[in-house]
Order: sequence, then structure tokens, then C-alpha cells
Amino acid sequence: MSWLEKNHYIKILSIVTLLIIAYIFITDDGDMTFEQITIKEGDTLWTLAERYKGYMTTEEWIRTVAKENNINVDYIIAGETLMIPIPKDAIYIAMNEEEIQSIKVAVKDNERK
Repeated sequence: MSWLEKNHYIKILSIVTLLIIAYIFITDDGDMTFEQITIKEGDTLWTLAERYKGYMTTEEWIRTVAKENNINVDYIIAGETLMIPIPKDAIYIAMNEEEIQSIKVAVKDNERK
């Protein structure tokens, strides 16, 4: 009998470990979330990409938005909504209340008091 056959718990432990790793990869939503925005007059996919793309290239951001919103034309219409990718670690600085609905604020521990 080989060592592996004698120690069947090693097989079970290996299978469980592989299942846990597979579960993590399947359920990992990556480092991107999506947010809904309303298109304003004068917005283009290019200008929106420059504003929201984060670390993505402009072309990659536009392809992602087009795929997520089933867009197959070169223009967008003011008043419609788009789901856009936002990096999870993005920090928003609000220009006005209409633009940003949720704001993350970084504070030092000694400033919380």
C-alpha cells in the first residue's frame, strides 16, 4: 500500500482545499462594482470614461460600459441611465449633491472623537 492510500484523510483534505479555492474564485466579484448614473446633456462615453475610468484605459472602460448596457451605437442620450464600472477602492469627492450620492471619507483615528 502506498502512503497516500494509508492516509486517506490527505485525499479528503486536498479535495476540500480545492473546493474552497474554487468557491473563492467563483464568488469573487473582483475589484469592480457598478453604479447607475444619469446621462446629462453634453456627456459622451469618452468624457464619462475620463471622469470614472480609474485605472482602466478609456477604451477598456467604454467597452465595459457598452457591454454592460447593451450599447451598440456610438452615441448616448441625455436623461437615460447607464451602469458604469467603479473601482471598489474609489474615493469620491462630491462636486454637488446631484453628482455623487454616496461619499467615502477618510479620517485619521484621532479625528473621530
